[in-house]
Amino acid sequence: MCHKRVTRRGGRAIGAALIALAAACPVVGGDEPLTVERAIVEALAANARLPMPAIDVSLAAEREREARAERWLKVAVEGDFIYAPPGYSEAITNLGEARLQAVVRQPIYAGGALKAGVARAGAAKEAAAARYRMAQNDVELEVRSRFSELVAVRTEIEVRRAGLEQLATYRSSLKSRQAAGQGVSADLLKTDVRIELEQATVADAEQRADDARLSLNELMGRDPAGPLVLAPLPPPKAPGPAAEGAWAGAPEIAAAQAAADAASADVTIASAERRPRLLFSADGGFLADDTTHLNSRFWDRVWRDAGYSFALVFAWPVWDTGAARAREAQASLTARQATLQVELERRNARLAWEKARSAMQRLYALIEILSRAVPDARDAYLETESRYRGGAATNLDVLEAQAASVDAGVRLSDALARYRIAEASLRRWSTP
Repeated sequence: MCHKRVTRRGGRAIGAALIALAAACPVVGGDEPLTVERAIVEALAANARLPMPAIDVSLAAEREREARAERWLKVAVEGDFIYAPPGYSEAITNLGEARLQAVVRQPIYAGGALKAGVARAGAAKEAAAARYRMAQNDVELEVRSRFSELVAVRTEIEVRRAGLEQLATYRSSLKSRQAAGQGVSADLLKTDVRIELEQATVADAEQRADDARLSLNELMGRDPAGPLVLAPLPPPKAPGPAAEGAWAGAPEIAAAQAAADAASADVTIASAERRPRLLFSADGGFLADDTTHLNSRFWDRVWRDAGYSFALVFAWPVWDTGAARAREAQASLTARQATLQVELERRNARLAWEKARSAMQRLYALIEILSRAVPDARDAYLETESRYRGGAATNLDVLEAQAASVDAGVRLSDALARYRIAEASLRRWSTP
C-alpha cells in the first residue's frame, strides 16, 4: 500500500509540475497544433529515406518471380537464314541453312540449384522487407525524438524567460533601493551579470530549438524553415512490466536471419555445380539446307523438311582443378558469417531494449523528484527574496535560489524529453 501511495503522490506531483511548465509555455499561433501521431504519419508518407528501401522490396519481389520462372517451361521462336555462295566450303556451311522453329526447353534436374535459387530470392525479399521496416521504425523513432526535444527546448526557453522576468523584478527593487541611497551597487552589478548570462543561455536554447524544428520539418517532408506549432504531450506514465523477449521481433534480427537463409541457399547452389544436370528440349518447324539455289525446288524442300525433334541433354562436370570446390567453400564460410551475424543482431537488439527499459525506470524516478523540486525551488526563491528585503539574506542567496528555481524547471523538461525518447526507443526495439 505504501508503494501505491507514493506512486499516486508522485503522479500528482508530476501533473502539477507539468501544468506549471505548460502555463509557462503557451501554444502560440493560429495553426492547428501538430500532434506527434500526425507528425509520424506525415514522415512515413513523405520522408526522403523510405522510397529507396521500398524500391528494394519491389526489386526483391521481381527477382523472386524470376527465380520461380527459371524452374518451368520456356518457349521461344528461333530462326536463321544462312546464304552460302557457290564455291564456299560445303563442309562448313552445308550450302547454307534456313530455319524457323518453335523451341521448348524444360530443366529436369539441376542438382537442386533451381529450388535453392527460389529460396535465396525469397529470403532476399524477406530481408528487403525487414530493412524497409527498419527504415520505418528509425523514422518514427527520430520523429518522436525530435518532437520531444523541441517541446523540451521550448519549455526550457519559457522557463528561463520566466526566470529573467523574476530577475528583472528583483533588479527593479535593487534600483529602487539604490535610488533611496542604500549601498547595493555590488548587488546590482552581480544581478546584471546573472541576467546577461541567462540571456546568453536563452539565445543558445533558441538555436537548439531552431535545429530541432528544422530537423522535424525535414523529417515530415515540409519546408525546413516553416513554423511549427506543437500540441502538448501527455504526462508520462509509470513504466509497467515489459514483455520479456519483446526485442526478439526487431526487424534487424529478421533481416539477419533472412540473409542467413539466403547464404544457406547459396551453399546449395554452389554444391549443385558439381552435380549432373538434365535438360529436356523439343523443337518443331522448318529446317532446310542449300540456300544457294533459290528456285522452286528450294521452297519444295522447305515444306518437305518441316518436322519436329526431342532431345535430352545430360551434363556432369567431372574435373575443373578445384574451382567448384573453392566456390562451395566460399559459400559455406559466408553462410557461417551470416549465422554469426544473426546472433550479433540478437544481442544488439536485446541490449538496446534493456537500456531503453532501464532508462525509463530511472528517468521516471528522476521526474518524480524534479516534479516536487520545481514548486519547492520557486517557493524557496520567493522566501529568500523576502528575507533579502528584510536584511536576513544576501544578494548571493537570492541569485542562487533563483538559479536553483530555473535549473529545476529546466532539468524537469530535459528529464521528460529523455524519458519520452527512451520510451520511443523501447517501442523501436519492440516493433517487428
